Amino acid sequence: MKKRLRHRVRVIGIFFAFAVTIGLTTFTMAAGKNEARVTQAIHNVQLLAPNGAPRPASVNGNVHPGTAVQTGSDSRAELAFTDRTLARLGANSVLSFGEGEFDLANGSILLYLPKSSGGARINTAVATAASAGFTAMVEYRPKSWIKFIVLEGHASVSLKHHAGEIRTLRAGQMIMVRPGATKLPEPQNVDLSELIKTSLLVTQFPRLPNLNLILAEANTQQISPPSTRVIDPTGLEARDQRAAAIERKPAPKPR
Repeated sequence: MKKRLRHRVRVIGIFFAFAVTIGLTTFTMAAGKNEARVTQAIHNVQLLAPNGAPRPASVNGNVHPGTAVQTGSDSRAELAFTDRTLARLGANSVLSFGEGEFDLANGSILLYLPKSSGGARINTAVATAASAGFTAMVEYRPKSWIKFIVLEGHASVSLKHHAGEIRTLRAGQMIMVRPGATKLPEPQNVDLSELIKTSLLVTQFPRLPNLNLILAEANTQQISPPSTRVIDPTGLEARDQRAAAIERKPAPKPR
C-alpha cells in the first residue's frame, strides 16, 4: 500500500513538473511574440525608448514593443519578428509596433506579413492598411501624402476619421491619400516589375521570403495588363526623399 502511494506521489510530481515547464514555455513564447530583432542597420539607425535616451541599433539586438526605430538620411533598417514578419524601413523613417500594429510616424516601410502571423495593421495619422497576409509598401510624409502599395496579397485601406471610407487593394495597386482627405480616391495600377527592380527596400536587402509570389504577380501583370494606365514607379523614392528634405528645411524668415 505504501509502495503504491509513493508511486502515485512520484507520478503526480512528474506531471506537475511537466505542467510547470509547459506553462513557463508558453509564457515565454507569448511574451516574446511581439519582440523584434534587428537584422539590418545601415548607417544611422536609432532606437527611441519611451523613457530613455536614443541609442544606436545593433544587428541582432532586440527591439521591444513601444520602442520606436528611427532611420537617418541615406539609412535603412530591417526588423524580423518571431512569427516571420519582416519590416524594412527606408531613410528618414520612424516606426513603432505593438500587438498586430505598426505605427508609421514618418517615412517609408516595406512589410512582409505571412498569413500564419494572424494579420496586422499599418497605421498613420490619417489612414490605415489592414490585412491577414500581404507584402506592402507604405510611405507617409505628414505634410504631403500617404501611399499604400500592395506587392502581393491584398489589403483594406481606410480613413481614420471618416467611417465607411474604405478601399480594397490587390497586388499591383496603389492608393495615394492627401492630408485632410475626407474621401479615398480610386486605386491606381503600379508597374510591379519596375518597382521591385528600383526600390531600395527590395534591392538593398536580402531576398524576400515570398519574392517568387511577387514575381508571379508582376508576370501576370505583364501577360494581362490592367485596363487602366499603369504608373511607372521609377524614381519615386528619390523624389520622395527630396520632398522629405524640403519638409525638414525651415521656412525663410520674412525680411
